[in-house]
Amino acid sequence: MNGRFFIENKDRQHWLIIRQCIFIWVLLTLVLAVVFGIVNIIHEESALAFMRDEGRQTVKIASQTVAEELSILHGDILYLRDQPVLHDWLQIKSPKIWRRLGDDLLVFVKYRKLYDQIRFLDEKGQERVRISWNQGQPVIVPARELQDRSDLYFVERALALKKDEIYISSFDLSIERNTIEQPIKPVIRFGTPVFDRQGEKRGIILLNYRGQRLIDQLQTISRQSICSLWLLNAQGYWLIGRHPEDEWGFMYPERTNKLFANDYGDAWTSMVEHPERQQFMVNGDLFTYGAISPSKLFGETGNSVIASDERWLLVTRVPAELLAEKSVVLARGLAFTALTLLLGVVSWFIAHYRVRRRQAEEDMKASEARFRGLVESAPDAIVITNREGCITLVNAQAAKWFGYTRNEMLGQQVDLLVPERFREHHEDYRQAYTANPVVRPMGIGLYLYGRRKDGSEFPVEINLSPFKMDQELFVTSIIRDITERKRAERAQLEAHAKYQELVNNLPVGVYRQAPTADGSFLEVNPAIVAMFEAESAGQLQALPVRDLCRDQDCWQTFIDKIMQQGFVGNEEIQLVTLQGREFSAAVSAAMKKDSAGNLYFDGIIEDISERKKIERHIQQLNTALHDRAMVLESVNHELEAFSYSVSHDLRAPLRAVDGFSRILLDEYADRLDDTGKDRLKRVRAAAQHMAALIDDLLKLSRITRSELKREDIDLSALANEVIEELRKQEPDRAVECTVEPGLIVWGDARLLRIVLDNLLGNAWKFTSKRPEARIEFGRQMQDDEPAYFVRDNGAGFDMAYAEKLFGAFQRLHDTSEFPGTGIGLATAQRIIHKHGGRIWAEGEVEQGATFYFTLEAREDL
Repeated sequence: MNGRFFIENKDRQHWLIIRQCIFIWVLLTLVLAVVFGIVNIIHEESALAFMRDEGRQTVKIASQTVAEELSILHGDILYLRDQPVLHDWLQIKSPKIWRRLGDDLLVFVKYRKLYDQIRFLDEKGQERVRISWNQGQPVIVPARELQDRSDLYFVERALALKKDEIYISSFDLSIERNTIEQPIKPVIRFGTPVFDRQGEKRGIILLNYRGQRLIDQLQTISRQSICSLWLLNAQGYWLIGRHPEDEWGFMYPERTNKLFANDYGDAWTSMVEHPERQQFMVNGDLFTYGAISPSKLFGETGNSVIASDERWLLVTRVPAELLAEKSVVLARGLAFTALTLLLGVVSWFIAHYRVRRRQAEEDMKASEARFRGLVESAPDAIVITNREGCITLVNAQAAKWFGYTRNEMLGQQVDLLVPERFREHHEDYRQAYTANPVVRPMGIGLYLYGRRKDGSEFPVEINLSPFKMDQELFVTSIIRDITERKRAERAQLEAHAKYQELVNNLPVGVYRQAPTADGSFLEVNPAIVAMFEAESAGQLQALPVRDLCRDQDCWQTFIDKIMQQGFVGNEEIQLVTLQGREFSAAVSAAMKKDSAGNLYFDGIIEDISERKKIERHIQQLNTALHDRAMVLESVNHELEAFSYSVSHDLRAPLRAVDGFSRILLDEYADRLDDTGKDRLKRVRAAAQHMAALIDDLLKLSRITRSELKREDIDLSALANEVIEELRKQEPDRAVECTVEPGLIVWGDARLLRIVLDNLLGNAWKFTSKRPEARIEFGRQMQDDEPAYFVRDNGAGFDMAYAEKLFGAFQRLHDTSEFPGTGIGLATAQRIIHKHGGRIWAEGEVEQGATFYFTLEAREDL
């Protein structure tokens, strides 16, 4: 029964196919013209759909390329911002760490090859470190060539950022000295602030990304696509345009009219007024565009991004002529297919297999699309080879990493991707694997490297997976670039080596110990071995720490403090070396935990025996100084008593001598001859001179003990007062006096008046024999400080005796020639010294003299 049904069903299907074939034959014959026209329309739409999809894919790939490139820059600037060596330099500011920072940045620029410049600028915009390219090699710019860049807009914007904010500049051209560099250098600048370990902003990291790299990638995408790919900024200026002379119009005054809107006004209007329509037709041209907002690309990273460019526009255009050409080509192919369908012999076969074949094709396309989507989305490079080692498939990541196009790699031996030094044995390894193909990593325990098109190499990890298709063996190689991992491993090793070197070179002892008093040191540095006079670290670590203390209980007390407080600093402990020598030590330690939760102590030991010795010596000196101060105080009291005695006990006899001499001259003058009168006058003059000497000595003593009462003083006004009093004392003298006005100083007005009395009085006295006497008071600069002077054209003095001028009772002229006690200049010198200044004189016999003095500046200036 079932067999009969199967036969009848098969006959019915056969008849239906024949009848349908006849119907189609007749129908196609009758409406061939109509069908041809309809087919033309359908395939024109197909061509248009193909172009639309091509435009979308081109914009999508270009957008992904831009996002991936900016993501690399985003990661790089965060990596450079958080470099430990940068924060070490901000903390210490030593030249050695500065050189290490420069070397690290130099290596980064050399191998990254993405940046034209990397700079660290302080919070005022002054460059502190700059790496630039010079003759094809990155170099550290010398400190003398570093510049203040605070006037640049992108530096100003970056300095205003808050913590964890990143600034992206406009995509523009590099400018040096207000001139666009030639050849032009497209550049995007990334900046972020750098905060020190105390949370204070110390400056910014600034990267100058080589924008030509991004432009080259976009132009490569454009060449591989049917449509033209352009890049515009938010104002519609060409960054990548139809012609080089149209690009960067906002940078050149003569190109300000080179706008996308001027050439494609309707398209620009549609993009601005209808941003949701990312694909449209204008005047027969097909436009597709996508907007990229740099500030929104890293929204999930936790960093706030501030960009100067609101957005960039990726625009593709398929001209109407190309659309028409593609439509004609497809229409001809479809017309050929339609005419072929009219051939009677194949009509029945087409009708019979059409559905099944179409279904099979769709299934195959869907499967291939899924496979290619999986391969292309893989983060690693994928290379599939056959048994002979020929490359049959590569993904985009493989082409990107190895620097080839797909066409350059397909059909080539896989040895193309292997460094030349490994190729000799690679064939043997490949044949051994194909003889026993299994899923496994390649080169366990070996360092593997891939070779780029330019000959450069990079470290890789490779996993092999075999599969068979149509009885032919294929091998899938999943290749991972581990450059960053290797760099991180090297950096970790270098950091550990530097740390070990630092610890070993420290002048203080560094140790690690378990939290027990009877435990020994777990780790020690060479300084602590030398401190305890041990032959080796092993000998020192074999002893319990408490055996190294003079008082063995003190170390337990020290450990108890650490357990309670978590940290103990500069605890003074008496320790004993392995040779039995005692010494004083300052011990600091902190309690820490390892990954397993076990406690341990890290600490330092500093030998402070010498410091303690110095402290004891200082204490002894302080005691001696105190005793000496007591003696000086006693001497001062004795001097005060002596001054009192001079003032009261010596004045009375002198007054008696002078008084009785004057009475003899007044009442007994008629009984004395001229010789007697002369001798009495001499006695009176000597008594009066001695009284003047006593007054001057008392004045000098009081000045030494007096307290300064500083204030702002008009020294010019004081000088004018002294000169007026001198004129009143000798009104008959004609002296030309000049006083520089506005000389304001900080000092004691009473004492400085005494200085001017002495200096101007001496100038008045020693110009008494000049018919045209001149006295000048003013100020001039001496050794970068103001010096005040009194100059005259009087008797002057021999510079050979200049050192004697300021000694008490030292005179260079006879009293009969110029009267005086010889104490005035000594008094002036002591007053000037009390004011923190100095006084000196210059002169020449019969050519006048000049006395200079300085005063201590105001404390709050």
